[in-house]
Amino acid sequence: YHPFLFDKSYPINKSYPDSYPQKPLNLKTTTKYDGLRVSEEEYWSKYYEMADVALEWNNGILEEKPVSDREGYDLYSWFLRLISQYFEIFKEGAMIGLEIGFKLVINSGTKIRKPDLAFIHKNNPEQMHPFETSYKGCFDICFEFLSDSNKYAIERDTVVKKHEYEKYGVKEYYILDRLGDETAFYYLDSNGKYQELKPDRHGVIKSKVLKHFQFRAEDLYNRPSNKQLVKDDVYKKYILVEYQEEFKRAETESKKAKDADRRAKEANKKVKEANKKAKEA
Repeated sequence: YHPFLFDKSYPINKSYPDSYPQKPLNLKTTTKYDGLRVSEEEYWSKYYEMADVALEWNNGILEEKPVSDREGYDLYSWFLRLISQYFEIFKEGAMIGLEIGFKLVINSGTKIRKPDLAFIHKNNPEQMHPFETSYKGCFDICFEFLSDSNKYAIERDTVVKKHEYEKYGVKEYYILDRLGDETAFYYLDSNGKYQELKPDRHGVIKSKVLKHFQFRAEDLYNRPSNKQLVKDDVYKKYILVEYQEEFKRAETESKKAKDADRRAKEANKKVKEANKKAKEA
């Protein structure tokens, strides 16, 4: 059973064997930036846009975002393709990535976080201009693709950021773990508290922010191709929609051609029968 599913009776087919090698956890980081104390002004001017490392700022302390592995990238790539196709059909807002950060001021202090992916709804009062390199509002959804490179990085995404995003008002928070141990989905309830966004009895996750976005939980690990997804009712509303329309048109034209051919054959048969009767007469 896949460990992230809340209904433990729901079976999951993983795309990797049970013997999939897991990296040992590093109990402490050793980079030259992680843990460095700097001012917010210094962070924005010197560290925010560093090319060789992704750094966040936690109330005066730099925190390095860990590097992913190929399995993590495969999960990220599949999900990004999925949700990108959704936004091609349903224009509900803008996706944000590429280490674009936003500032959170909450009771525990000031933080600057760079979610792996984020979403700004078209109705959000703070929109992001095309050439801005940071976001001045509150993202509607944040997505973090978990790396298990060290214990603290795991806790940062699963505990610390969950608390921060909840307090700041991020409406949904998705944690996607390429091993599945920590994968979880949360939505903000009417009391401003995160609740689990649980799969339905078919294992389907349905967003409360995005009207039509849904995906089968196990597909995060099976990663079906578009040709497979387009045959699945869960995805038909937004996967290869133009292809589906073209296919329907082609089927309709094919049916029309077959019907015309059948009618022509029937007419030809009637003519032959009429000619035969005429000769007999």
